[in-house]
Amino acid sequence: MIQRLLAHLAWPVRLLWIAVALTPTEFRLLPWVLWALVAIATWIHHPVSLTACRSMAPIISGFVIANSVSEQWSPVSIICAVISIVSVMLMFTAEYGALHVQAGAYGSERRFLLRVPVALLLPLMLAWAALSASLVVFDELINRQNLVGSLIAGVISALLLWQLTPRIHRLSKRWLVRVPAGWVIHDGMMLAENLLIRSHNVSSISLALHGTEALDLSGVTPGVPYEIQLREMSDVRLSKLGSQLLKTMDVLHVKALLVATSRTPLN
Repeated sequence: MIQRLLAHLAWPVRLLWIAVALTPTEFRLLPWVLWALVAIATWIHHPVSLTACRSMAPIISGFVIANSVSEQWSPVSIICAVISIVSVMLMFTAEYGALHVQAGAYGSERRFLLRVPVALLLPLMLAWAALSASLVVFDELINRQNLVGSLIAGVISALLLWQLTPRIHRLSKRWLVRVPAGWVIHDGMMLAENLLIRSHNVSSISLALHGTEALDLSGVTPGVPYEIQLREMSDVRLSKLGSQLLKTMDVLHVKALLVATSRTPLN
């Protein structure tokens, strides 16, 4: 039953997100704007929508939980908090991410979202926390009718949005892609350019064994990555970040690669 639910997450997420708005939580203008943006994103599947859901929905959930605390955890407030938390958790599942990234695919492409490298988790959380805090402060100052403070907070929020949003969105654009010609590793964080691996050059794709010497393009992630064995040596051009994470040169000649997808690419 759980697997069936995960395979059809679009409607449960939409209904739960609507339920968040129907709860007696007292939202001000900014939370309503953020809620509306996420609501639109749940209906229009696309990598941009995935970024919107995963970056803004937790902020709304924080507002709901804060409201529940202020009401001393009444039964209604607890239900509201649980609904918001469950909706956010579903948005962060691999299955929900797959709905969005595949919706933006071209033709016969099949996209598999890549997991976030462990080294990027802390910077990602700090960036998101800074952006969220600026929006919360902006909303509070507007509520207090502090024109000068709200103007300063608004400028700071706009600058953070301008600088951080594209970087956060890059995480929704990291895919292993199955195409008619073979496989493409589309990863602007680890690679300087997309890596096309033609079908005739793929010897095997399987779960990586412990101690493998394959080039780790996953950037080190939780779980077991997949190992792509090649028949012929191929050039891999790493980005500056990729070469730093792997502590190697930016151009390598390899015969095996590791990638960490959120869903299995073998079916």
